[in-house]
Amino acid sequence: VSVEQALLGLRNLPAPANHRLDLPKIGQLAWAMQGAMVTAGANAAGAVPLEIAAIKVYFALPDGVYLYNPVDHALQQADEEDVREPLAAALLNQSGAPVGGCQVIVAASLADFNKRYGTRGRAVMLLQAGRMAQSLQLAAVAQGLTFVSTDGADPAAVRRVVRSLRTLEAVYVAFVGYPVGQTPPATAQGQVSQAVALLVIPPQGFQDEEFLLTKRALEQGGMQVITASTRMGQLTGMLGGIVRADLLLNQANLDNFQALVFIGGTGAADYLHSPVVLNLVRQAVTRQKVLAAIGTAPSILANAGALKGARATAFLSEQARLVQGGAVYTGNPVERDGPAITATSAPAAALFARGILDAVAEKSPAATAPTK
Repeated sequence: VSVEQALLGLRNLPAPANHRLDLPKIGQLAWAMQGAMVTAGANAAGAVPLEIAAIKVYFALPDGVYLYNPVDHALQQADEEDVREPLAAALLNQSGAPVGGCQVIVAASLADFNKRYGTRGRAVMLLQAGRMAQSLQLAAVAQGLTFVSTDGADPAAVRRVVRSLRTLEAVYVAFVGYPVGQTPPATAQGQVSQAVALLVIPPQGFQDEEFLLTKRALEQGGMQVITASTRMGQLTGMLGGIVRADLLLNQANLDNFQALVFIGGTGAADYLHSPVVLNLVRQAVTRQKVLAAIGTAPSILANAGALKGARATAFLSEQARLVQGGAVYTGNPVERDGPAITATSAPAAALFARGILDAVAEKSPAATAPTK
């Protein structure tokens, strides 16, 4: 969409529907607002966003409120409640007010601006918030979205609904979504393209290095990776790493994925007897998906009966569980027996990922992008 078309699209906008927006669209909105980078000081390691400390962007989504971190281009969960309806009611003050697929809140600390700009603090804050709001509106229209905005948002009303903003002043709020009456594209309904791996981690206690190394190797090999767990929001690893789950396991449709991959760690034990998880593994076997697990996670596959008669490996502590599940435990760094790939620990993550990529390529060569 050209700039001229986007500007024309800002006129006579329809109301936004409440369909969930997919992460790529939300990412584009976030980047348009706070993605502009400026060179940092001489001692800095790279680029930093302008005014990141003073002005912040929050996204109210069906699964909670998220703060956008422009440095990592990531969403960090600030609240687990769906506040869209109460926020729309508080700000729009009308029955049947549009909720939108997501709500975007531009919030600022006036104290921070006053500290830097003195008596000009509020004027500078409002000018920058206005620039960000305009960028959001253009980015929304360019993606075929629509919005309702509240230029005069009541900061007190916003704080009553969104607790995580209690120290900030809401300057601008927009309700963004697909136009009412328009069927969202398939990608917005959770359909994903080919060559996608569903990377499953426990809600806490996943093995950080296994996750990061496997994810990186798969992405470098041309696969898209979606992270899933039994809980949304920020998940904490054994080593203190923070990961955000993209999808709830009970909402995963294996028709959209070519590989189901489990990451180990102490928390993986929570999945050993989980009906949701074990059923997902059995579905993967039935649908002939590539099935993989690393570290302590191969025991999940064994408990689901997916390793009967197969050569498999895992962290040494899992040997008895694998044997009990009918597997032939080898202790090798990586084992591949048919569509099942297992590995012992993080040092084997690169070979583990390579096995997944090869298995996916053999099942559907056209589905995998060329490896780097």
